Amino acid sequence: MQVTNPTNEASLVVRIVDTCGSGSMDLDEPAFDMIDDGSGKQLGHLTVNYEVVDCDPPPPPPPAGPGETDVIAYWSDYGPLENNWSYSDAHVACAGYDGGKPLEWRQRYGWTGYCGNVLGPALKDKCGKCLKVTNTRTKDEEIVRIVDSCGAGALELDLNTAFKPIDSDGKGYAAGHLTVDYQVVDCDDDDDVDSPLRLYSQ
Repeated sequence: MQVTNPTNEASLVVRIVDTCGSGSMDLDEPAFDMIDDGSGKQLGHLTVNYEVVDCDPPPPPPPAGPGETDVIAYWSDYGPLENNWSYSDAHVACAGYDGGKPLEWRQRYGWTGYCGNVLGPALKDKCGKCLKVTNTRTKDEEIVRIVDSCGAGALELDLNTAFKPIDSDGKGYAAGHLTVDYQVVDCDDDDDVDSPLRLYSQ
């Protein structure tokens, strides 16, 4: 739990290891001294606030890489759901680089073509990279993997696995495009054991 001395606003997280007979808690001396404003030792106690917190919070996400804001994302029907996530059957440009990767890798994220200004012009600089794409209107966001190049806008999101998941109000589909922000992020491809299976509707 997180314990705070409201007098000096000193705070620390402690772990419960025992019961106690009076008051709300018995802090061990090092913890007591860390939040004591000087009066605690004299009085023999402190008046504190506390709340239950996670003792082992998850690590912060890795810092996002470069990206662009307020760019246009069109949609394209690459058909990964119909083609069993086959790069060759979808005729994507990254088939030569990533088409032989395991199915679990290929279906881990939705697909996108990339023609932005952050990654290098060569296919090897783009293929397999991941982007966190945010719809600037609805704030819906999705992580997608680059599988192709494109000719207009900054991104060409696969309709079912990348475009629709962030087009929650349907206005992007009606307009034929979305205005998005995107950032390059870690794909966490070394963490395949805990990778969730993503399900998409058509």
